[in-house]
Amino acid sequence: MSAQPLLSRLTRRGRLMAKRSCDRRGHAFTLGRFLFRTPTAWEYAAAVAGGSDPAAQRWLGWLPGSVVAEPMRAEAMRVVPGTGPEWPAPDPHSVDVVAIDLAAGRCAGLVSVHAGEDGGPETGGYLAPGYRGRGFGRELFAAGLVLAHGHLGLTRVRAGAEVGNVASGRSLTAAGLRQVPGPPRYTLPDGRVCQAWWFQHDVPWPDRCDGPQASWLG
Repeated sequence: MSAQPLLSRLTRRGRLMAKRSCDRRGHAFTLGRFLFRTPTAWEYAAAVAGGSDPAAQRWLGWLPGSVVAEPMRAEAMRVVPGTGPEWPAPDPHSVDVVAIDLAAGRCAGLVSVHAGEDGGPETGGYLAPGYRGRGFGRELFAAGLVLAHGHLGLTRVRAGAEVGNVASGRSLTAAGLRQVPGPPRYTLPDGRVCQAWWFQHDVPWPDRCDGPQASWLG
């Protein structure tokens, strides 16, 4: 074994990029070409920037203060995965993991399990511009199911998509969710009310890992 790979594993970045199991500090697992991991502060900033463009905000509808504007958006998306301090203030009602493209060394998106409007568990996520339209939505939402069922011990998880967001609907179905009845409308963070499609996935025997748990989900 060469000294360089060994040295890289001894650095903090090397340890983060080599991490494949969960511990009290966060979650980590691989799926397809991506490493899904609890983000550092810089990785989280890169993921937020990756969802801040107008095309993504058409469906996400974040509050204006959460949207990263150019040129800061492009700068944040150049973050090297594995760098940055620990994320100091994660959302207390969401378990988020960033999708890291291992081959390209880029933050490609984010997926979460969070409390929905009714308090029940929902999954959702988004991809950075360069990863859309390439079939990676299936892997992103499949990672949400892995997080929900294999790490957080949830037997059921739902996902919503705005009526007309065909790409998200197809990706959710490809990931294994089935379309189910649900509230006809939901409200985006910016207050916009949308017509909704709903999807659901169930497993009989979920599992919990050693990572942070969603104790706020009833």
